[in-house]
Amino acid sequence: MDILFQGSVAKHLDSPEDNEDAFNVVAECDRIVVCDGASESFDAKSWAKLLAAKLSEEEIGLSSASSCIEAFEALHDPSSMGWAKAGAYERGSFATALIAQDIPSDLLVYLTCAGDSAAFLTDGATILESLPYAHSADFEQRPMLLSTLSAYNAWLEPNDTQSGAIAAKWSYAERRPLFLLCMTDALAAWLLRTVEEQDPTGLERLLSIRTEDELAQLVEGERNSRMMRRDDSTLVIALL
Repeated sequence: MDILFQGSVAKHLDSPEDNEDAFNVVAECDRIVVCDGASESFDAKSWAKLLAAKLSEEEIGLSSASSCIEAFEALHDPSSMGWAKAGAYERGSFATALIAQDIPSDLLVYLTCAGDSAAFLTDGATILESLPYAHSADFEQRPMLLSTLSAYNAWLEPNDTQSGAIAAKWSYAERRPLFLLCMTDALAAWLLRTVEEQDPTGLERLLSIRTEDELAQLVEGERNSRMMRRDDSTLVIALL
């Protein structure tokens, strides 16, 4: 896995410190982690950052979630908060998580997804695989998220057949080179919309990005034209 780009653009360009996305690229382990903190929840930025760090070494599950919950609780003292802030804390924090693990010896990428941060496999002209969604309208639904409240993570139980983290295995043995794109939801929904409108320039423009300024230019332009929802937008491009 050769990382061609990694970067993020905040919801508002003049407030980069408010970006609630978090991502880690562990090049020596061929691993990409992307998390997106839910803006309506308490300190989503810290929660996403803790998850991205933990999932750089572990898989999505009850154990990794519990470890992150302990770390999150250590950051905050609800007894010192005002009633409104304490109430928000008690309602919990939420975030997505996406893991892409390349196994070069097997020419396979294993993916695990909780929420709507997305991954795409492409040859540069066509999207060959996508996770968790294949249509832009799918991003309008409310996904399952990882929470700082253990009760909301019960869906991670291995024996729970109602839902759970989505897993996939993508092979690139028969067709190379291929590109792996990992991103948060606003960018992913926009990309699928361009495909649905038979506009090849969306994918081409994403694959050409090599600097955060280029990502910001694309994202802000599409936001201003109302083609992309205004939200923090993270992108990682890898060559397989």
